[in-house]
Amino acid sequence: MSCQLVAGTVILSSSNGEKKFLVKKTESDFDFITTSMNDEITSLASILQELKTEAMMDVSSIDLVELTNVSIDEQKMPLFVFEMNEISYQKNEELGNGFTWETPKTFREVLTKFNVSGVPIFE
Repeated sequence: MSCQLVAGTVILSSSNGEKKFLVKKTESDFDFITTSMNDEITSLASILQELKTEAMMDVSSIDLVELTNVSIDEQKMPLFVFEMNEISYQKNEELGNGFTWETPKTFREVLTKFNVSGVPIFE
């Protein structure tokens, strides 16, 4: 299981209904936040650890709202979608290096790279 990946994102909901998605900026593109799973912790714990240590998120302020699978190069990967409101985010204004809040349009572009099963359409 050590080479299997797990992915995640966080939806930031503002009081005016606007949504932003937490993604990882690569050299020329955006991608899901991903990490390798290991035999010692669950896939959920793996992505939470990545969000906490690399994205510098306060994981106590996010809620799991969706779990689905995505496939890339015929390899399945769980995708965890979390949500937080902008009031909770104010306590954690600085993200880790390479992490950024992006629009739903950018998030949809990230989704096009993967074969996604069962994911809702986020507006």
